Amino acid sequence: GKKILLYQLDNLSKEEEKILEELKHYNEVTYYKENNNTYKHTSIITCQTDVDEINHIAIQITKLLEIGINIKRIKLIASSEYEDAIRRIFKWYNIPVSLEGSTLYTTEVGQTFLKNLMSDKEATLKLLEEKYPLNINENKEIYNQIVMILNNYTWLNEKEYLYTFLEEEFKNTKINQNPNQNTITIITSLSEKEEDDYIFIAGFNQGEIPATYKDEDYFNDQEKTLLGLETSNEKNKRSHDIWLKNITETKNLTITMKKNSRNGECYISSLNDILNLELVPPTEEYTHSNIYNMLELSKKLDTLIKYNEKELNIELLFHHYKDINYRTFDNTYTKIDKERIKKYLKNNLVLSYSSMNTYYQCAFRYYLSNILKLNIYEETFYTIIGNLYHHILSLVFKKNINMHIEYQNYIQEQNYPFNAKELYFLEKLESELEFIIDTIKKQNENNTLTNIETEEKIEIPFEVEDMNIIFKGYVDKLMTNAEKTKIAIIDYKTGNPDLNLNNTIYGLDLQLPVYVYLALYHMKDARIVGFYLQKILNTEIKKDGKHTYQELKEEQLKLQGYSNQDLSLLKEFDANYENSNMIKGMRTTSKGLSTKKVFDDVKIDKLKELTEEKINEACQKIINGEFPINPKRIGMKNVGCTYCNFKSICFMKESDIVNLKEYKELEFLGGEEE
Repeated sequence: GKKILLYQLDNLSKEEEKILEELKHYNEVTYYKENNNTYKHTSIITCQTDVDEINHIAIQITKLLEIGINIKRIKLIASSEYEDAIRRIFKWYNIPVSLEGSTLYTTEVGQTFLKNLMSDKEATLKLLEEKYPLNINENKEIYNQIVMILNNYTWLNEKEYLYTFLEEEFKNTKINQNPNQNTITIITSLSEKEEDDYIFIAGFNQGEIPATYKDEDYFNDQEKTLLGLETSNEKNKRSHDIWLKNITETKNLTITMKKNSRNGECYISSLNDILNLELVPPTEEYTHSNIYNMLELSKKLDTLIKYNEKELNIELLFHHYKDINYRTFDNTYTKIDKERIKKYLKNNLVLSYSSMNTYYQCAFRYYLSNILKLNIYEETFYTIIGNLYHHILSLVFKKNINMHIEYQNYIQEQNYPFNAKELYFLEKLESELEFIIDTIKKQNENNTLTNIETEEKIEIPFEVEDMNIIFKGYVDKLMTNAEKTKIAIIDYKTGNPDLNLNNTIYGLDLQLPVYVYLALYHMKDARIVGFYLQKILNTEIKKDGKHTYQELKEEQLKLQGYSNQDLSLLKEFDANYENSNMIKGMRTTSKGLSTKKVFDDVKIDKLKELTEEKINEACQKIINGEFPINPKRIGMKNVGCTYCNFKSICFMKESDIVNLKEYKELEFLGGEEE
C-alpha cells in the first residue's frame, strides 16, 4: 500500500526487475530519473605499467590541488593491484590517501548489531539508532553500510543462519572513509561520484573494466535461463552498459590504461570499441616531485650505460640532479623507533637460547629471522631423526614403553615422503637407538641421582620497561636426588657440536650456561653437579687399534662438559669417577682430577650471573630497536655469518664485522685476567 519511488535506477538485474513487477500489483511504483548531462571525452592515457599510470595520475592531482580544487572532490577508481603503487608514489607527491580501512566487524557499531541480532532485523536497527546517534557522520556511514547488507537478506529471518551470513559479510566489508577526512577518496564505481567531482580511472583494461563474469556459479547459465535468473552473458552486458552510461555522464574524467603487467601484455577495455577514444601517451613532467625526478634520472642513466641509448630529457635531469649517489648502496641499518618496536611486538617478547645466540652473532640477522620472521623452517630427514631420538629418550627413562612401537608410531605420524633409502636408514637407526639407551642405562648404574625430568619446559618472566618478556627453554634431561638439592644437566646432541664456553663472555654459545640458569631458577636451593652434552648420534668413530668398535661407540656416548670439583658431590653422580665410564676425560691421578673441565660453586655462580646479564642486555637492545649489521669475528672465525640465510639482504662489508678477542682459558670467570 505504499508509494515506491525508484530514483536513478536503471540497468536493473533480472531478479530486481522481477521483484518490481511483483510490487506493482500492490503498490504505486514511479521511476524518477534526473536529466543527466552527457559529456564527450577524447582520450585514454596509455602508460607502459601500473606505476606509470599512478605517477601520471599523481601529477594531475597535484595540478588540481595547486589551482585550489578541494581534495575531497578528487576520487580515484583503482583495483587492489594498484595499492602498493598508490601508497608509494603518492608519498613522492605528498598526496594524502587512505587505502587501509577497518571492516564493519571490527567496529563497535558492527559488534553491537551482531550481539543484539534479532529475527526482526528492523528492531535491531532501531536499537542501533538509539545507541549511536546518526547525526554523527561516522555512525551514519556504518549504519548505512549495514542497511545495504541487510537488503541482500530480506528473504532470511532465521536468526542462527542470518548471524552466520552477516558475520562473514561484516568481516569482508571495509567501512567507508570519513567524508570529512582530507584525503583522496578511493571509490569502486562511477555511481559514487558527485556532479563536480574530479574522477580518475586507473586500469582501463580488458578484464578489469568492466569486470568479466564467467559461467561458473552454482547454477550454470542453462539452469539460470530456466529459473529466470540473470546469466553470465546478461550480467556482462548490463555491467558493460552501466560503465558506458556512467562514463558519458561524468564531467571531469581522466582515464588511464597500462600496456604491461606482472602477468604479461595488457589490452584496452572493450568499452573503447564504442567510446572510440584516442590513445595518448603521458607527457613527461618534472616540476612536482624531486624523488620521482631522481628515480627517472637513474633509469635513464641505466639505459645509457647498458644500451648506449640516450633517452629524452636525460640532459635536463642530469643538469639539475648531479649528485644522486647513482650506483651506490648504503647497507646501514636505520634504527627503528622504540615505541614502534613495542607496538609491533604488542609489548610481548619471547626469548630463548637460540634466538639470543642469533642476536649476539649478528643483531640484523636476529631482526630478519625473529622480528620479521623471514627465516623459513624446512623439515628434512635429518631434523626428523633428531626429533625422533629426542622423543624416545624423553620417554624411555621415565616410564616403561615398547620402544619399537613408539618408534614406528612416531614415524607414521610424520607427514613426510620417506624414500626407500631413508626407510632403510630408519630401520638401522632403530637398532642404533637401542644401543644408545642400553649404554646410558649402563652409565647410570652407579648414579644416585635417580629422579629424572625430561623435556622440562622452564620459563622465566622478565620485565624491561613496560614489556612483558619470557625467557624459555626446554632441558632435555635433569637428574636430581630425591630432595632436589643436587642437579646434573644433560643436553642430547645429534652431530658433532663444539663444546666451548670461551665465547660466553660475548653472549655466544651459552646453551649449557642457559640450562644452568634455568635449572637453578627451577630448583632455587640446589647445587649443580655438572652440565654436559651427550652426542647421541655421531658417525665420526675412528679405529685406534686398541679398542673394539663397541668400546669406541660407548666412548663417544660419554658425557662431555663441566663437572663440579667437589668430589663428594661428583661421587653421587658417578661413583666410578676415578676412571669414569660416564664422563669423558674424567679420571684421577696422583695429582688429582686429570680434566680441566671442572668448576667450583663460585665459578658456576659467575656463569649464572653472566648468563642473566646477557639475557637482560639482549632484551634491552631488542626493545631499543638496536639491529645493526654487526657479525662477530672471534680470532679468524666469522661466527656471525656462519649458516646465515640473509647474505643477499644485508650486503655485509668488511667494515661491518666486529672483531673480538679470542679467549682460551675462561679467564673472564676468574684468574689473573679477570
